Amino acid sequence: MKTTTSQPRPHEHPGRVSGLEDPRRALTLALGVTLVLMGVEAIGGWLTGSLALLADAGHLFVDVGSLGIGIVGCWLATRPATAQMSYGYRRAEILAAVTNGVVLCAIAVAILYEAVQRVRTPHPVVAPGMLAVAVLGLAGNIASAALLGPAHRGNLSVGAAFAHVRADAAAATGTIAASLVILITGWTPADAVVSCGVAGLVLVGACPLVREAVTILMEGTPRGLSLIDVGRAMSAVPGVLGVHDLHIWSLTTGMEAVSGHVVVDDLSESQRVLADLGELLSTRFGLGHVTLQVETEGFATPWDPRCEPGDRSAS
Repeated sequence: MKTTTSQPRPHEHPGRVSGLEDPRRALTLALGVTLVLMGVEAIGGWLTGSLALLADAGHLFVDVGSLGIGIVGCWLATRPATAQMSYGYRRAEILAAVTNGVVLCAIAVAILYEAVQRVRTPHPVVAPGMLAVAVLGLAGNIASAALLGPAHRGNLSVGAAFAHVRADAAAATGTIAASLVILITGWTPADAVVSCGVAGLVLVGACPLVREAVTILMEGTPRGLSLIDVGRAMSAVPGVLGVHDLHIWSLTTGMEAVSGHVVVDDLSESQRVLADLGELLSTRFGLGHVTLQVETEGFATPWDPRCEPGDRSAS
């Protein structure tokens, strides 16, 4: 006997979102701000000779692409399931997040390379113009963060864009500091040194993003959940003799699923057992998409919580 239940998680509110919590609207508004900033910083970096501004303009160019990918990903995620795509297109936003994270890492490496070259061979920088453009850039980054902030939790594509914006804000802050150092001391390598720091911040923001997205694509156990704990809790439900072939994964950000085989001592109690298990998994672990198969003892070896996941050698 098999059953599938799907319930909203306690903190989710079905239906359309409004205002800045709409991921596509937030991403579109942030895209407009980013396009303006990219043009300003590219022109400012070329006129002032600032690597920090040019690096940030390049980063913003990537942001434009990432925001566009995020918008497309969010749109695809809303498309209904089909016979060929039975889970729908929800993972489109995860693919977008992986693309964004990998590009961020590539940009960081490129910035580091150019910064090292400029430390070896200092380049003249027009500090006053650099300072003015950096202040304008920081203001734009703050505006973009305000647009994305309400929507970035629970959506990995918006989270990726938010990581970009935070890195941009850090870059602008560092550029401001470098321009002040150059104005006061005349030490132009400060521009390249700050660029190295910005590249490091970009990497720090990108790596966790890529790791989380890859975990979802590899159908790993979601962060904050323990397969062992879930199996033990299920095995403790009255009427359950054991659990095996238990799997927990994320369909997309905030949408976890669980499947497994449940061994019971009395098939006549299977409906009650399934109801109890569904309630347990939903309320205690936040697992809304539940698929369980009920079996009698002897049909398969029950899952033993003392064994590692996948190891059914114990009985």
